[in-house]
Amino acid sequence: MKTVPFRAVILASLASLAMATSSSAVTILQYGQTNPNDFKTATQSGNTTTITTGSALSPTSIPVTITNIGGIILPPAASIPAFETWTGVTGTGGATVTGNIINQPTYSGVLRYTSGPNGTGTNYLTATFSNGNLSGQLNGSSASLNASDPPFANVEFTSDDPRVLAALAALGPLRFDAFSISFSNITPGLSLTGTTVSSFTGQNSGTFSSNPIPEPSGIVMAGTALLASLGFHGWRRRQSSQA
Repeated sequence: MKTVPFRAVILASLASLAMATSSSAVTILQYGQTNPNDFKTATQSGNTTTITTGSALSPTSIPVTITNIGGIILPPAASIPAFETWTGVTGTGGATVTGNIINQPTYSGVLRYTSGPNGTGTNYLTATFSNGNLSGQLNGSSASLNASDPPFANVEFTSDDPRVLAALAALGPLRFDAFSISFSNITPGLSLTGTTVSSFTGQNSGTFSSNPIPEPSGIVMAGTALLASLGFHGWRRRQSSQA
């Protein structure tokens, strides 16, 4: 009788557990800058770096174009003009360089995407976050700012838009929220001053997404399969030692 290798049993059980605890992310909002000549400004002061928004239209906001809202991909003619306003987006030291990559995992703040400048008008999406990570190649011209759950409350979404509200409601009462902001044309190249990111200007685009938390029964079933596999392996070892 052909026996199934224990490693295969364990891998199958782990795959079952992974399937129970993972799911496809739902895009909540996606945007890009409307005017390529607008820039974000990162200002280093002491051991902190604060990233602000500002443009010719507003000293605190940048015009952006929303191309996906509530998981609905918008054609160019239906894309939504909006304003991006960042408040208190600050990293508080702790930056390191590893393998020529800068990481600073101490960013927090509020990101607003609204119909009017300075956070006014319809709130398409507001993300309040902590423990965000700014990373990029040392002296490079690009970087990213990312934050995600878990743990809970690392990222919190609020919105007035019915498309966003419907997408979030469909994910259930509990969810993992996340975002990824891409910076380009960073000038001067990304670098450190002490333990924080040095001052720079750059442009940006970003994606906000959510993952539903799997049903507890799915996790329990996958975990039970793994425990059963471990028990079977122990039984086979005992049988072999008694032979």
